Amino acid sequence: MMMSMNRAESLIQIITFGEFKEQAFSVLSKCGMGHQDDDLVEVSDAILATVLQKFISGSISEDELEEWALFIECRDDINSDKNEGYIYALANPELMGAITIEKIHKMLLILDS
Repeated sequence: MMMSMNRAESLIQIITFGEFKEQAFSVLSKCGMGHQDDDLVEVSDAILATVLQKFISGSISEDELEEWALFIECRDDINSDKNEGYIYALANPELMGAITIEKIHKMLLILDS
């Protein structure tokens, strides 16, 4: 059982599919949407690559990956500017084409280059 989390720690648990993800959602529901600009959580290349690897390995489903991207898009306390194109594509598979292992492998190749 994790000790109490703040909003930023909760966001990190959620965007990394952390061990305390479910608890983090309940913390966030109590925090509301307000934030300080210096308290933004960033979706780094490392976080994105880790989540994409979780999809490839089968740890998370296509639906979970899409929900993850939608969650990031709707939060103004998460900075995803660096990986905005990836997040948009994952959040909008009906516009960008279905999420497939092949597409995720291509995303990882581009990320690593």
